[in-house]
Amino acid sequence: MLQFNKKMVYTNLLDPRENFSLKTIETEIRSDPLTGETGRLAHFGMITPQKEDYSAWDTPENYSLCPFCPDNIEKVTPKFPPDLLPEGRLRKGQTTILPNISPYDQYSALAVMSKAHVVPLEKMTAALLKDAFAAGIEFLCRINARENALPYQLMIWNYMPPSGGGLVHPHLQVISSDSPGNLYRKTLAKSKDYHRQFGQNYWQKLCVTEKKQGERFAGQVGTGFWLTPFVPLGVLGEFMVVFPEVRTIFEMDETTLQDLVAGMERLFAYFQSVGIASFNMGLFFAPAGEDEDCFSLHARFIPRTFLNLAQKPPDTNALQVVLQEPFTVVRPETQCAELKKFMKK
Repeated sequence: MLQFNKKMVYTNLLDPRENFSLKTIETEIRSDPLTGETGRLAHFGMITPQKEDYSAWDTPENYSLCPFCPDNIEKVTPKFPPDLLPEGRLRKGQTTILPNISPYDQYSALAVMSKAHVVPLEKMTAALLKDAFAAGIEFLCRINARENALPYQLMIWNYMPPSGGGLVHPHLQVISSDSPGNLYRKTLAKSKDYHRQFGQNYWQKLCVTEKKQGERFAGQVGTGFWLTPFVPLGVLGEFMVVFPEVRTIFEMDETTLQDLVAGMERLFAYFQSVGIASFNMGLFFAPAGEDEDCFSLHARFIPRTFLNLAQKPPDTNALQVVLQEPFTVVRPETQCAELKKFMKK
């Protein structure tokens, strides 16, 4: 029932790097087993992670200009109206949930994750991660319990340049919406189609299939299945964790949260080993009361990089932006083999 379809295309050219001898270069085009959309594997070995010097941002001058730093957060960030959140802001550990002053939706919050302005991956502790996600989930549950609640709950993260975050001070976007975004909408619709056609939850079937095949199954951390998707969304690949038995935000219990954070710690250790220092993340829940059996909680982690540090071109171009076609310079199966060593720890 799951089809992992791909085809190879070949380009012949006279290569100046090898005295203009005839060379054949391959490009692989894959189709996503759920959506059917294509992605390309190309440019193998031509793009590598680029890491900036974070010390340039870790200065008192930058702290003074950052609205999320301890001396500023109480004075310059907004509060929620009393009818929405009586305490104005929600706090858990070092995390503060506050309104996004430039909102993306009706309920658009930020989870400021730490008091520190610069938190590289080696300092992104389990406690910071757990408190941030727990606070975001509490906020979304409280919003979702209101009358006329919106169906879709999202947590997204732009971590370090060039991920698209406006500030390096670590923070999550926490959004409740009736407009879930094209990827989420499409994934949910295709998950429903799969359930209607085969009478199965696609995500549960994906976990079973990938674990059996082994090529893109990196390991299981508690209840979370860590995979490298067959069609990655990022230039430097993509990493996914699926919790096949968890659906809505109300099912996100302490065990699931702990398993998510434990897996993220291992993923971040892998990132550090290969020089990945920036990423985008999305955490997706089934909408409560809407075909819950068709969908499972999952998170996507998409590494980001500059193409070089001299001119700092980002890793997005017309192929992704204009054609909406992802391309990747590494094979998911190769990344999975590397990641497995870290998931076993």
